[in-house]
Amino acid sequence: MRTEARGSLVLTDGSFRFLLGVNYWPRKLNIRMWRDWDEEALKEDVEVMRSLGVRAVRLFLLDQDWVTASGDLNGVQLQRLRWLLDRLGDSGIVAFVTLLVGHMSGRNWAVPWAPDNDIYSAKGIEGTARFASAVASAVRGSRGLGGWVLSNEMSLLRQPPSPEAQLALLRAVAQSLRSADGEHVFSSGDVPSGYAQRPNLVRGVVDYVGPHLYLYDDDPVRHGFSYPGMLELFSDDGQVPVVLEEFGFSSLQFSEADRAAFIYEVLYSAFAHGASGAFVWCFSDFPAEGEPPYEWRALELGFGLVDRDGRPKPSAEAFRRFSEELGRLEALGAHVRLRRVSKVLVLSPYYVLGDYEFAGYRQWLGGFEAAVKPVLVAHQLLTMAGAQASIRHEPEFEGNEGRRLVVVPSAVSGLATTWRKLLNYVEDGGTLYASLLRGVGGARFPHESGTQLWQELFGVEQALRVGSFGVRLSGRRTLTLERDLGGLRRGWSVSVDLQVPLYAYSVRPVDAEVLASLDGDPAIFIARRGKGRALLSTVPLEAALAYADSVGDWRPYADLYHAIASEAGVDTLRPSDPRVEVQELRGEGQSLIIAVSHWPGELSVELPIREASLVAGNAALREARPVRLDLPPRGAAALLVKA
Repeated sequence: MRTEARGSLVLTDGSFRFLLGVNYWPRKLNIRMWRDWDEEALKEDVEVMRSLGVRAVRLFLLDQDWVTASGDLNGVQLQRLRWLLDRLGDSGIVAFVTLLVGHMSGRNWAVPWAPDNDIYSAKGIEGTARFASAVASAVRGSRGLGGWVLSNEMSLLRQPPSPEAQLALLRAVAQSLRSADGEHVFSSGDVPSGYAQRPNLVRGVVDYVGPHLYLYDDDPVRHGFSYPGMLELFSDDGQVPVVLEEFGFSSLQFSEADRAAFIYEVLYSAFAHGASGAFVWCFSDFPAEGEPPYEWRALELGFGLVDRDGRPKPSAEAFRRFSEELGRLEALGAHVRLRRVSKVLVLSPYYVLGDYEFAGYRQWLGGFEAAVKPVLVAHQLLTMAGAQASIRHEPEFEGNEGRRLVVVPSAVSGLATTWRKLLNYVEDGGTLYASLLRGVGGARFPHESGTQLWQELFGVEQALRVGSFGVRLSGRRTLTLERDLGGLRRGWSVSVDLQVPLYAYSVRPVDAEVLASLDGDPAIFIARRGKGRALLSTVPLEAALAYADSVGDWRPYADLYHAIASEAGVDTLRPSDPRVEVQELRGEGQSLIIAVSHWPGELSVELPIREASLVAGNAALREARPVRLDLPPRGAAALLVKA
């Protein structure tokens, strides 16, 4: 099967086929797969996969089992890999082969050609590229080969000393694979925070970005929305295909019933947001309690869709149901004739995925997953407001993307050139909403300025006392509109529970109008520039919601974002319950509406659609005019709407 990247999608044999997959070690053999080879055990697994509707698997070559004592590639293992790829292909399953497997499930294993596992040394790079070329040359014609993955989270095996070091390894292996096999896609397989997963760095080197997402959150709604938000971040506004290469939880950690619902929720979210595939971690539980690394990483024994005896778990049934429904969605032309269109652009501040001298805000905020949280919350609020949004790495913003609204959420700083581009964007008729952050908790950034265009863009001037860390915001504060905004009227208010202290700017209007106040003090401003408007919030609302332990009622914040979108002239498709997200894939004469509940309980929701038919999902269509759905916990519905 030939795979290729085309636009924002990965195609199989020239067509879009969602790569619904599992990460795979054999149930009976686990990491001992290659040294304790058992074809009958593998045949059993392949048959179970086929029955569950698995379309793709990610395989792992444990390198220490693939190289002989003399340093040569083991020909027996190549024969075994060819055999397995053909068996998978015969069952309609494509395999993505992971080459550099030193880290796995809580242990680091030896990479024979890289002393001390220094995979970024000249010897390590040369050895990995040579290994990749030899394997690809040997199996490129196999019936089930679907793609290549450089590593299993190589940054956990060895932290790269620099972006250049990791990218040198990535480029060398990409070149070797394309010389040996030019018919299959390639990706890095690294952790989300790794340089090799940053779309701005690897576009043109890899064919897709494949984040591994294991996200935790005390707020269940924010947790559910964070998965599609992350996919939008890594797709970089659709500039590179994205595959959710790993996600899941162990049945030994959480309720299996909720885990099953979670898998169904994430699969629908990934599909709705244009991902080219999603691979659950993992196919099966393992009986190998006394073997490394399971002896000290007991949770790794319970990630499977099937249990240690091969019986399907509730999560397997959720997976199978999605697989059955997937065919109906693809038959309608999802992501081919019916396409999702982004109406709003969220700019991810330059420091979230970028490295600049003396601007280590990502690290000071607590690392990648902490720094990105306000971006994800902004995307969540726009989605709750019914405004389909995408996310772009700030330095790549050009200002001519055609969106009516651009959002800069709770940014410590922006690039000077970005603010200039945003001014041009506003003058040309766009609407900008920006909020600025001066500090959160113990991380304060007094030696910084959010923008150099306070007056030119936003119509305000600084009012902070010299030497101040900023205005400290804590406790319960009330934000009140001082004029109408969208569908909200003057006097509308929302209380914000600042569970973590924030530090904010103080500014005074020059030619801006005060749009909202915080406990009587001006807080949000609006300035007209050319044909457009610039809104500035000195209350970093997204950070307040992102860093709170739990928010609870998201509706008033979704109301505010809906009003901002309406002010910008953005058409919205807003559900009656903000815990449900709605995405529209639009085509000629019809649309596919996908609704996904990010709530672990039952709920009912009304959609602003006159009439629709239910084509997939586990929801019940209670009324068709207007559409009203009853959704089970973390449930989903796909509706066909005729124009």
